[in-house]
Amino acid sequence: MIVDDSDYQQAGHTTFDPDTDHSLSEAVLTTVEEHQGIDLVEADFTLYDIIDPEALERLFRFNQDAATTVSFFVDGTRVSLRDVGDVVEIWAAERQP
Repeated sequence: MIVDDSDYQQAGHTTFDPDTDHSLSEAVLTTVEEHQGIDLVEADFTLYDIIDPEALERLFRFNQDAATTVSFFVDGTRVSLRDVGDVVEIWAAERQP
């Protein structure tokens, strides 16, 4: 799936560099928190309930030459990750009807 910018009007967007100190799953959760304006510590779910964070890390860390894109839903928010070379773009937007 190619991320169409028109799908993400008023969306949260960050980039993740795999050479940084934090993990991709932490970057995903931070993007969702900022997009929803909430503290996910109080949320009724964990990321592992939705997607395996370790598998997500491996997919984007070891597949750097591939055009990898992953989308999933977290608490009503559509999250899309796209490998764009040296970084991963993370988009968060409201679920479209």
